[in-house]
Amino acid sequence: MHVLAGCSKTPFRELVAPATSSRPNALLPHCPSSLTSRRLDQIANALLGTTPCLIGAAMIDVPRRLRRAILLNDLPLVKRIIRNNPNYIRNPDFDDRSNTSLHLAAKHGFTTIAEFLVDAGHEDGMISRNNDWETPLMLAAMAGKEECGVYLAKRFPECVGWKNKTGLDALMLACKSGSGTLHLIPTLIMHGTNILSACDNQGNTALHHASAAGELKALRMLLQYGANPVASNSYSWTPVHYSATSAAEAYFKTLIIEFEKKKAEGKRLNAERERQRSAGVRLVTDPEGLNGAKEASANSRPEGAGHRRSGSRQRARDDAAIAGLPAPGMEWSPVEKRRAMTPTEGRGWAFAADGIRPRADTGESI
Repeated sequence: MHVLAGCSKTPFRELVAPATSSRPNALLPHCPSSLTSRRLDQIANALLGTTPCLIGAAMIDVPRRLRRAILLNDLPLVKRIIRNNPNYIRNPDFDDRSNTSLHLAAKHGFTTIAEFLVDAGHEDGMISRNNDWETPLMLAAMAGKEECGVYLAKRFPECVGWKNKTGLDALMLACKSGSGTLHLIPTLIMHGTNILSACDNQGNTALHHASAAGELKALRMLLQYGANPVASNSYSWTPVHYSATSAAEAYFKTLIIEFEKKKAEGKRLNAERERQRSAGVRLVTDPEGLNGAKEASANSRPEGAGHRRSGSRQRARDDAAIAGLPAPGMEWSPVEKRRAMTPTEGRGWAFAADGIRPRADTGESI
C-alpha cells in the first residue's frame, strides 16, 4: 500500500511510525520531494480529528475568551468558562480601565449574565470599581440599561450613593443619559440616602445635569420627588440657568411654578386642618358639604369681594412660587449657545428697557 510519505524527521512520521512498524520507512516507501512538513502536519491533524480552528481557540487565553462570551451574551459559555476557571470570575481588563466581568455585562445590559456573576460570587467581599471609581451600576446608568441598573440597585443598595472621580453618582449619570426615567430613577431615589441633594465636584446636583442634558422627563420626575429647583452650584448657577434651549427654560420654570403652587397649597390645607382640629371643629370631607360651604360663603360676601380676594391669593402664590428664579430674559446662561453676547473691546453695554436682555455694541449693530 502506497501512502503519502514524509521526510525522515517530520511530525507525521513520529506519530505513525512507532505504532505501525519498527522500521521508520516500512509504510512510507516513497516520499515525494514536493510534500513539505507543513502539509504532513495538516494531514496528521486531520487524521487525529484536530482542525486549525480548534487549535486557534485552544490558544486564546481564558480572560479574552470570557470577555468574548460576555459580549456575545452567551450565558452557557460564560458558565462553562467560569466553572472550569473559577479564579477568573472578576477578570479585570487592564486595557479598559480595569473593568471587571460585571462591569462589562452591566455596560451592555446583559441582566442574566449579571445575575449569574453576582450569584457566583463576583461581588463577595467588596463591590468592584474600575480605575475611575465607577461601579457596574454607574456603567448601567450611563449606558441607559434600565433593567440591569434596577437589578444592581436593588441587589447592592449601599453603592447607590457612591461617586466616581468626578463626583458623579448613579442618579446624575442616569439623568444625563436620558434613559431609565420609568423605573431606574425612582429606584435610585428610593434606595439612595439624600441622593437628590448630592453634588458633584463642581456643586452640580442631579437636577443640574438633567437640565443641561435637556431631559425634560427627568426634570419633571426629580421635581416630583422633591429636588430643589433653586440649588446653586460652585459657580452660583441654578438648574434653570443650564436649560439647553429657551423652550426648555420656559417649560422648566412652568414646572417649578406648578410644583411650588401644589406645595404651598398642601401646606395651607395642612395648617387649616390643624387649626380646625385644635379648635374642635368637625372637618367636612364630602364633596357636597364642601360645595355647600363654598356657596354659602359666596352668598354671604358682597359681590366682587370674593373675586378680589381669590385673585390676590393667586398672585401671592405665584410670587412665592417664582421666588428665587431668575427673571425671564435677563439672566446669563452657562450654556454656550444661550449665553448673552460679551461686550466688544472698547465698547460698553447698551441700555435696554426693563425685561429685555441688553446687547453688546458691535461693529455690525452700528
